[in-house]
Amino acid sequence: MNHPFSVGLAGRTLFILLVGLTFSHILSILVFTSEKLEPAVLTSENQVLERMAVVTRMLLDIPASQHPSILFAMNHSGMHFDVLSQPSGHQEPASNQNDEALRQRLEEAIRSPQTRVVAVTASQPDWNHQHGEVHRLLFKVEMSIIRMMHDAVMDRELRAWVDLPTGQRILMENQLTENHVPLFRHATISVIIMTGAIILFALVVAQYMTLPLKHIVEAANTVGRDVYSAPLREKGPTEVIAVARAFNRMNRRIREFVEDRLYIIAAISHDLRTPLTKLKLMAEFVGDENTRERMVVTLDEMESMLATTLNFARDAITVESKQQVNLSGLLGAICADMNDAGQPVDFEDTDKMPCLCRPLTLKRTLTNLIHNAVTYGGCAHVSLKREKDRFIITIRDSGPGIPENEWDNVFKPFLRLDPSRSTDTGGVGLGLSIAASAIRDHNGTIRFAYPPDGGFATQVELPVGSEKTPPTRSPAVLP
Repeated sequence: MNHPFSVGLAGRTLFILLVGLTFSHILSILVFTSEKLEPAVLTSENQVLERMAVVTRMLLDIPASQHPSILFAMNHSGMHFDVLSQPSGHQEPASNQNDEALRQRLEEAIRSPQTRVVAVTASQPDWNHQHGEVHRLLFKVEMSIIRMMHDAVMDRELRAWVDLPTGQRILMENQLTENHVPLFRHATISVIIMTGAIILFALVVAQYMTLPLKHIVEAANTVGRDVYSAPLREKGPTEVIAVARAFNRMNRRIREFVEDRLYIIAAISHDLRTPLTKLKLMAEFVGDENTRERMVVTLDEMESMLATTLNFARDAITVESKQQVNLSGLLGAICADMNDAGQPVDFEDTDKMPCLCRPLTLKRTLTNLIHNAVTYGGCAHVSLKREKDRFIITIRDSGPGIPENEWDNVFKPFLRLDPSRSTDTGGVGLGLSIAASAIRDHNGTIRFAYPPDGGFATQVELPVGSEKTPPTRSPAVLP
């Protein structure tokens, strides 16, 4: 029974490659984009404060009118400068955020009594103001990569407000967010191309890997119908060759096992004929006529069973090659021969329907089934139709049929149902077993049914599609 969420080997291979390679590709992109973040974080607070002090001292020697353009040109590598010409309330930092130690260090670095450092703050980067939680997650991954490659990393943002003698207030800050390259903005196309390539090549690889397995499944299904089928080709990867060789060895052992048992059955059936003939001759000298007749009847029944068993063994080992046969003509010929023999059989003639089969085997099988319908049902009405990829042969009779609880048992060898199948008819219980084996060899099925309008029906289904004809075997020599 297949699990409703089961995935084949090709699907699993595709999933593993898609997830694994896509994840590694995204990680490699993060390693690449972390290089742009390094100039801003591979520093220290002293270096950032020193740079702020240098810029402040430079502005003291430059006319105020040139401050905006100069500061704009210096905005790079994570440092950002801005002129706040008219300080207001909302530009003042909160008193509880001011880091007094950093403020004093910046004042000492500037070394100018004409300037006043209003405040200096240190805080974690505010990644949510641009790209949200995804941006924050990617930044953490990049910072982890940088920390693995370097010892000293600064991941805090410093902001300083400095008042110049000109009345201008300068805002200086190192902005890590400006140095971070969002993955979804710069690498989306790369990831899409990579994912598409993974899917394409993974499908090719998966199909190449699973093709030998499909051949093994097909070979296993073929062996289930015919142990004499052609051996599996031993080609492909080393593991597939090993599986194919093991499969072929198993098939040979099964074939040898079946042949040994059938040879034993055939030999026993043949060897028992001689003592059986002697018993029949001895029975003729029995004085009591009733006893003699009963003994002869019993011996005739035993001889019939042995002959049927021997034929069964021969048919099981000796298999004819398959040919294209007009199935409608084959059924018509069987029904015509039985009509000539005085049996009530009719056939609904149809158009030509070519079928790849073993003609003699299939003819014996259908003859047996039609003969059963006449013997146990009084008559046989045979019809043939095609439904999609199957031929359906229906044999109907007017008899009581087979009890439904015995439908599976009747295919067992030497099983006879009483009273619908009695010894008076001469059957030994191998007819349906042989028929089922022959139909199974044709990749077909046998079903029973009770039609709504009465009687009993036997339905045989055979495949329409042609298949390669297996190599012809030499007939086995049986006693």
